[in-house]
Amino acid sequence: MLNDKNKKLLSLFSENKVLILKSLYECRENTCGCDLVATLGIPKNLVSYHLKQLREIGVVEETRCGKTKSYKIVDDEIERVGAILKIVELV
Repeated sequence: MLNDKNKKLLSLFSENKVLILKSLYECRENTCGCDLVATLGIPKNLVSYHLKQLREIGVVEETRCGKTKSYKIVDDEIERVGAILKIVELV
């Protein structure tokens, strides 16, 4: 059975969010937003939009070094994100 946090995560999913989460999940380190744009081929404004939504629900955290923003999956959410990515791949 899905708990409330998992339901909220699944309700936010779009193809772009899945691609962003998968990239962050596989990397497991801070990743610059510009690297996500280059790697995934998603426009910068959409990457920013999806990262903002993922930050708001507490799945992704942002760090800054000067003007550069980096992102990673919150440590406590890595297992949950991995499980959800497996579910999404099955659908």
